[in-house]
Formats: sequence, C-alpha cells, structure tokens
Amino acid sequence: MTSAHLVRRFVGALRPGAPSAEAEAWAEAALEPGELALFTRLPNHDRRHAVQVARRAEAALGAECEPRWTAAALLHDVGKYDAGLSVPGRALATVAAAGQSGTRRVERWARGRGLRRRLAVYAQHGEIGAAEIRDAGGREEAAEWSEAHHHPECWSSLDIPYPVVLILDAADQT
Repeated sequence: MTSAHLVRRFVGALRPGAPSAEAEAWAEAALEPGELALFTRLPNHDRRHAVQVARRAEAALGAECEPRWTAAALLHDVGKYDAGLSVPGRALATVAAAGQSGTRRVERWARGRGLRRRLAVYAQHGEIGAAEIRDAGGREEAAEWSEAHHHPECWSSLDIPYPVVLILDAADQT
C-alpha cells in the first residue's frame, strides 16, 4: 500500500454520508443475502470505498467480470467492522501494524484487551472478514480475497485467476 493511497483513504473516510441510493441498490443486487448483511453493517465510508473498488474492478475486467469478483471487491474489508475503531484509530492501527516488528506487535496485542486488542483486530481484518464471509454462506472467492488482499506473497496460491487478483488489488489501491 502506498502512502498516497492511505492518505486518500483517510481523507475520503472523513467525508460524511452514505453511498448514493443507486450505489447501495447496485451493491444489494450484486450480493447474496448473507454477504449483504455483512456489507450493510459497514460504516458509510467503508461502503463508499467498497462500491468504488467494485466498480473499478468491473470496469477493468469488462466482459470477464463475474458476480463472484464483484462480491470479492465489495466484501474485502468487512472484517474492519469488528475493531470498532474511529478513522483516526484506524490510521493508528495501520501505522502500528507496519513492517515485521508490527506483525509481532499485532500478534502480542491480539492476546490482550482494550484498545490494543482493537488495533490488532483491525490489522487482522482480512482474516476476520474471511471467516465472517464463510460463516454467512458467502462466496469462497470473496472470503479468499478478504483473507489475502494484504498478503501479495500468497496471491499465486489462490484459486482466483492471477489477472483477476491483480485487477482487484489495483482497484483497491487507486
């Protein structure tokens, strides 16, 4: 993740308001019931981001886009909900989890309580989201992408075609 991308996400998250009614309806039509329940619990800024990512992915995939790729884009960050962090708290979690020492720190914090535990939950949102997608009966591709989207070292072993992985990642980073 580039720092410019993170700054854009931070500033965008500060903007109030839900996605447009048209965007919400589009997402609802793209998701299965269990997936939709996960999507709709997200705060406004996460739903706006997810719709942007999914629309960019659909545009890039063109005729190759399948509903499972749209669902993967819409649901990749659903695990963030569980941390219960404000936008500044999310920024702190991102910085705290950076690098190898951050990974060890997050593992230690995950065993604790309070704010540190919430920071760890946020840093582990991909894995948490994957479990929630599976528990909700969501598409396996959406769960796989949620779990792997911050771990490029794992992408070649996914059951998602590598060109789709690259498009999903680019759509999230734009």
